[in-house]
Parts: sequence; C-alpha cells; structure tokens
Amino acid sequence: MNDRRKKGLEKEISRIIGMTLLTEIKNEKIKNLVTIHKVELTKDGRYLDLTFSILDLKNNVNREKIAEDLNKLKGFFRKKIGSQLTVRFVPEVRIHLDDSVEYGVKIASILSEIKKENSDTE
Repeated sequence: MNDRRKKGLEKEISRIIGMTLLTEIKNEKIKNLVTIHKVELTKDGRYLDLTFSILDLKNNVNREKIAEDLNKLKGFFRKKIGSQLTVRFVPEVRIHLDDSVEYGVKIASILSEIKKENSDTE
C-alpha cells in the first residue's frame, strides 16, 4: 500500500472512530474523557494501532479501567470501520494509551506554581 493511500485511510478511520466515540458509545467516562491521539495503519493494512489520550485534569480516573473498557470496544470499532470503508481486509484494532497530554498538563501546573512562588518572593 502506498503512503498516500495509507494516510487517506488513516484519516478516514480517525473520522469514523471519532464519530463513533461521540455518537454511539454509551460509557460516559470514555465519551467525555477519551480522545483519539494517533491512528496508524501497518503497511499491509492488516493491523490498526489506535492511540488514545485521556484528559483527566483532576487525576481521579482509573486509567486501567478505561484501557480495559477500550479493549472491550475493539470489535465494535472494527465492525464500524468494515461497514463504512470498502477495503479488502478490515484491520485488526490494537489499543494503546498515550500519556503525553497528561504529562503536558502536569508540567504546565508545575511551571505555574514556580512562577507563582517567584512572584510571591519578589
């Protein structure tokens, strides 16, 4: 599969999964806290790596529970992709969690605390 087709399929799959998350998922935690970070299709089109990020500002979400719930939805995502795309093989979905968004929020809060402490001491 050439890169242009692969990128187009990844973009379309991202749209399909995003709309599925917004409209058809009944689990409120997944619906409100989980976003698609990256969609990556293998060269042969057999596997699809979905990377999700969890935006949790209050640090009260059980990441393992959300990962487990997302893994339960793999078949549903595959069914949706197969019904909306015309491809020879519907890729097998693999779920990954990304913590870079949480890490960025944590770094920003630490920097704001340092800035506040510096302004208090001056």
